[in-house]
Amino acid sequence: MLTDAELLQADIDARADALDVQRSFIVQAPAGSGKTELLIQRYLKLLTIVNSPEEVLAITFTRKAALEMQLRVLTALRQARDGFRAEAAHEQFTISIADEVLARDASLDWRLIQSPGRMRIETVDAFSAGIARSLPLSSGLGGAVTTLADATMDALYRSAAAATLDWLTTNDAPGSAIERVLVHLDNNTGLYISYVARMLASREQWLGITGSGPSSEAGAKAARKQLEQNIERIVISQLEKLDALLPDHCREELTALITYAAGNLAAGEKPEHPLAIMQGRDDLPAATAGERSAWQAIANILLIKSGAWRKSINKNDGFPAGDDGQKKHLLEVIKSLHAVGGLQDNLQRVTRLPAPGYSNEQWQVLLALFNVLPLAVAELRRQFSEHGVTDHAEVSLSAGQALGNVDQPGDIALSLDYSIQHLLVDEMQDTSISQYDLLKKVTAGWTAGDGRTIFCVGDPMQSIYRFRNAEVGEFLLARRNGIGDIKLDSLLLRRNFRSGENLVHWFNTVFDQILPLQDDISVGAISYAESVPVEAHAGQGEHLVYPLFDASVEEEASKCSQVIQQCLTDNPSDDVVLLVRSRTQLPVLLRELRRDSIACQAIEIDRLTDLPEIIDALALTRALCHESDRLAWLALLRAPWTGLCWQDLHTLVLNDSKSTIPELLHDVDRVSTLSVDARARVQKFVATINEFRDRKADVSLRDRIELAWYALGGPALLSDEEQLENIYRYFDVLDKLETAGTLEDVRELESLLDDERVSSSTKSECRLQIMTMHKAKGLQFDHVVLFALGRMTRGGSKDVLSWLYVPDENGQNDMIISPVGPRAELDNDPLHQFIAATEKEKEQLEVDRLLYVACTRARKSVHLIGSVGLATNGESFRNPDARSLLMHLWPALESAYQLEFDRICSESRDTAADESVDASQGHLVNPVLRRLRDDWQLPVVPDLPGGKVQVATPLADEEKQVEFYWVGSAARHAGTIVHRFLQRICDGRIAIDPSNVATLRPVSKTWARNLGVGEEHLDEVCKRVEDALTGITSDEKGNWVLFGDGDTELPISGLVDGGVESVVIDRIRIDEEGVHWIIDYKTSTHEGGNLAGFLQQETDRYRPQLEKYVALYSNLTDAPVRAALYFPLLQEFCEIRL
Repeated sequence: MLTDAELLQADIDARADALDVQRSFIVQAPAGSGKTELLIQRYLKLLTIVNSPEEVLAITFTRKAALEMQLRVLTALRQARDGFRAEAAHEQFTISIADEVLARDASLDWRLIQSPGRMRIETVDAFSAGIARSLPLSSGLGGAVTTLADATMDALYRSAAAATLDWLTTNDAPGSAIERVLVHLDNNTGLYISYVARMLASREQWLGITGSGPSSEAGAKAARKQLEQNIERIVISQLEKLDALLPDHCREELTALITYAAGNLAAGEKPEHPLAIMQGRDDLPAATAGERSAWQAIANILLIKSGAWRKSINKNDGFPAGDDGQKKHLLEVIKSLHAVGGLQDNLQRVTRLPAPGYSNEQWQVLLALFNVLPLAVAELRRQFSEHGVTDHAEVSLSAGQALGNVDQPGDIALSLDYSIQHLLVDEMQDTSISQYDLLKKVTAGWTAGDGRTIFCVGDPMQSIYRFRNAEVGEFLLARRNGIGDIKLDSLLLRRNFRSGENLVHWFNTVFDQILPLQDDISVGAISYAESVPVEAHAGQGEHLVYPLFDASVEEEASKCSQVIQQCLTDNPSDDVVLLVRSRTQLPVLLRELRRDSIACQAIEIDRLTDLPEIIDALALTRALCHESDRLAWLALLRAPWTGLCWQDLHTLVLNDSKSTIPELLHDVDRVSTLSVDARARVQKFVATINEFRDRKADVSLRDRIELAWYALGGPALLSDEEQLENIYRYFDVLDKLETAGTLEDVRELESLLDDERVSSSTKSECRLQIMTMHKAKGLQFDHVVLFALGRMTRGGSKDVLSWLYVPDENGQNDMIISPVGPRAELDNDPLHQFIAATEKEKEQLEVDRLLYVACTRARKSVHLIGSVGLATNGESFRNPDARSLLMHLWPALESAYQLEFDRICSESRDTAADESVDASQGHLVNPVLRRLRDDWQLPVVPDLPGGKVQVATPLADEEKQVEFYWVGSAARHAGTIVHRFLQRICDGRIAIDPSNVATLRPVSKTWARNLGVGEEHLDEVCKRVEDALTGITSDEKGNWVLFGDGDTELPISGLVDGGVESVVIDRIRIDEEGVHWIIDYKTSTHEGGNLAGFLQQETDRYRPQLEKYVALYSNLTDAPVRAALYFPLLQEFCEIRL
């Protein structure tokens, strides 16, 4: 083991090597090692040697990471320009490299600070989309330009899956294949649709195997042969690993003992025993597929069924009673094998190995799936084209198609070969197999010594995104074999700049026990690489364990609240984060924190559908889209803007189950039976809601619901900006789903809302944050609290097809594939069991890494809280549940639990019998009815300085559509569509330029139809949209508006002249001098002369609106704020002097 001094020197040498821009590297950068700083230094170094900044491509996996990297590069360049001197040596070193870049910048006139868009720092999704769209016919992406998140695609996946059932009415091969699959699933069409929809979501993983489906008997035979060869190679590979691990000194003894047992079994009552196959042998079996059964018999004599080492032997194992000498000898051999690293795991894997072939029944089902799934993919692509959308999987597949093969690159690949000279990849451990293949295609043709380099950085110990198809084995493959023909020198960083010395040493102790002893590419096993603390953190850091025994959820939450309160009290300037594996572990704790008055911010914890403001908005949407939805209308009447009590609601619907609620509300006799207060509230509600019931034709669904929400008093029910942001998120989701002014499927909306997570805080300023462990990756905090470690987590869902990529040491990714067994035999298929067991092992290994990520967020302390059960007699405690995080930490924490248990047992617990439950806890109380005052009126917006505009209702029609007052509905809808496109361009969701604006027409038509535009006006609307987009993308100032730092469609609210104002700003653009520009898009045109007069007229018209925007936005920033109008159709940028 290396000393701290040796580790420190190794780290210094590695960082120096990493900046050698003539060599290619893969760098393992453990938590807190300064990975991003090193990546930026490498990027800046490369800029000093290239002829244009576009020759350097940096790929990240999130927009946040890409923006952070670009910002830090720009900051370094600006600091170098301004002569800034940093106190930290590594920061000053970065500035010195940036100074060299500025010299290169000046000599070649790059103007990087003024044109940061020249820096190619992109997400892998954006890079793939750019490749696919650069040659749409080749890539197959066509005109689908809007890439939707996976969570929003479920309805399309299910629709495509359901559409394949139409083939059942035919006698063609597809119909027969679907029928075969349905029979396999007990003719459960709902299960079929669910299975196929889930498969479509992951099609990039299996489409290379299924292709378009075997079209001939010969093709089917070839496919079967290939897949069975893959299984055989995996079996042989695993047996070879096991054979190599068995020590030479015990092979002869083990052989003799096993053949002894085999002889006894064969000659006795169990000749069919699997171990009998070893009778008469003088050596262990060869590592071949044919000897799989013999190896499994050996593994089963060494291990028990649970996978633990065997501790006893009897006659059933081939050792008859009275022969204690041989039994003892075998147990001694087994005990000697305990010390062989990785042997136990490999023995377990061998016991799961399947036979290297398919049964005829398996193959027939698999063959049917090979025909059905490509059919579903074709249907999905048809729906993509119809709706003008795509998903990330399709973008990835299209990019791969556009690039061609490594051996036969396409035109795009050849073009990239000339334009990209250096490639940097951040978070390399998070690459999927398809993304790794993309990197190989991008660098196809690169050779060592040709001046082009690859630099990959990441930490396989922090690979925690298997649910996003990340395969940590690809990092190991790249480290072993390089990428394509480029070999990568391996570097390992050792210094931890984040955590205190004591914590770093604790990490080294704990995770050296928890993580595997050896790397294993086939299952993604990653061994631990120890770190060394920096001198500045000497003596700092601590970890504290809080063992709980048989604690209830409430008791555990109470303990956690106490720990947090003490941590906040003892460290008044520090921040604290509470981490959980699952959001479902938080509700009771959040209530406890509120009870204890502990302010916290919960990061993306709450579901949008659980929030009261969204519940009311959803009821409003359902009611206006479906008048027969009685539950939604009753919810509207119960909501705070009406606030009817239960008695009045009951009276309203009494003895009438057939009429709709609107019909009942217009029944004068029925309404007269309500209470006086209810009659007044119903009258006011009906007068308001009737304005919006029949407005499908002249306004979009989003606008109709939003205006109704305002008119009913929705804003008055909001208590903070977070709730306002939540409402706008709801409206954005609604915007995606409308069809001709209404909502066809409420379930689709509810499904999308279920996937939307929001953040919340109890106070404007708080030092406690709460988030999931996955969300915490990349962040750091003074103190980390790990909560609910002893609770189990649920397993995943099954798919109609299970598959597994198993990479080998040579870089070959062998795929094995199996249909799930019939529902009655779901877990009895050996091949399916092998795949499921391997996936579970991969998942468990990732859980170990998740704990590493969680613990290493801490700078000063880690607090671990978890409960274990007690034995029946209460005199001992049980091990944690196997599915809990605590079980993974048990090798390191068991002794702490034992000490605490012994302490508790030694103390008197007489007072425990006197404890009683507070009687008030079970007391039922009537729910509080929250509602607006009966005299509430929609407020009038006060006058603004410099203008005399009075707006009767917040965001009423005349304000929202003021720019279109002189034109017809076609132009108005064109303006709405242009705004949508500009938002998506700024967000990076679509990429267009003047040459491909026409490809947006399918999307424009879809949106226009959704807005109620008739077929006779579609071309007019689309032409206006395309003219506006061509104008802004071909205008230098337009490009400046769209691309760069800032925000888009920003909702803000605040006080203006004593009144509450809520607005949405089209675009915030932060310029190179730090000025925040508020830019409002105007899609109006001007015919004839005197353009300057027209622009002045528009400037005067919108000055009051922009004054309001500036007044509100200035509350959010201390930076200078300016305002302007931008006219895409005129290519005019007009600053409004305020």
